[in-house]
This record gives sequence, structure tokens and C-alpha cells, in this order.
Amino acid sequence: MTINISTHYNKHIKYLDQNTFVYKVKKAFYLLTNQEERLYEVGFSEGFSYAAKLLQQQPINDSKKKIIGVVYNNANLKTVNRIVNKVCAKYLVSKHDVFGKGRTRDIVRTRSILYNLLHEEYHVSISSIGRVFGQDHTTVLHSLNNKQNKSRYWGIECSIWQEYSELKSELLPITTF
Repeated sequence: MTINISTHYNKHIKYLDQNTFVYKVKKAFYLLTNQEERLYEVGFSEGFSYAAKLLQQQPINDSKKKIIGVVYNNANLKTVNRIVNKVCAKYLVSKHDVFGKGRTRDIVRTRSILYNLLHEEYHVSISSIGRVFGQDHTTVLHSLNNKQNKSRYWGIECSIWQEYSELKSELLPITTF
């Protein structure tokens, strides 16, 4: 890595003048002697080099890689309606409750299945799923992460995995986006 540390340091100092948040730091910096200023620069460069080394040594976690080439769509409301009707009938949950704000166990479990079906099998974007269900996209993301991490309703010992695969096989031939 060939980065000129002094150049980077000088850019950093220029931004100190423009930032009012670091007024006290800037004031303290100007109180330093030339020797102390040089020590500060050396410390900054060593810290910068150390951080660059750490970033280079960090292993890539293959389990969290995103699939490249998958295009996520907006939700087709007609298809989403058919999927929701099928899942609600299977789990005996009202459609009103699934689209509402309720957080009982059966409703959250049903929503989790719906989110995962829509995102993984039909490639509906997370934000689009959130808009359809009246949820924040981070709520949808949390549900998807629960399945990926096999936590909460998606634990290894849970029957939800078999139910999910049955739903996939029932729904995929019928509906497409």
C-alpha cells in the first residue's frame, strides 16, 4: 500500500479548520510546539498504517457474501395477495392481523415466513416488502437475518423449515413476478 502519509495528514489538518465540532482539538493543536506537532504527525501516521494493515489482514466471511446478479423487484400486489391468502389460510391467521401492527407469536411467525418467501423465492426487495406490509425495512431485514442465523422461530429444532419448504413447493408453480 503506497499512500503518502504526510499528504493524508495534511488533508486531515485542512478539514480541522472547516469543522466547528473540533474547535477544542484545533485550539489544543495550535498550542503544541513544533516538536510536539511532529510527534502528533508521527502518531497519526503510525495509527493510519496500523489500521491499513488490519484492513488487509481481515478475512472475508463467505457466509455473508451477497449474491451478485440477482435483481430485486418491486412487489406485485396481486401476487403478494395470493401468497398472503395461502399462508394465512395455512396458519389460521387473519389477513388483517398480518398487515397490522400486532406482535403476537403466531402473527410474527407468519410474517417472517412471508418476508422470507417474497425475498428469497420471488426476489422482492426489502424496502418493497416493508412498504406492502406497513413495516420498516429494518424489521423485514431482522426477520430475514433470523432465518439466516437460525434464531428465534427459525431454530434448527423448529418445524418451520419443513413448513417453509412445503409452502415453497405449493406456491412457486402457481405464482410468478
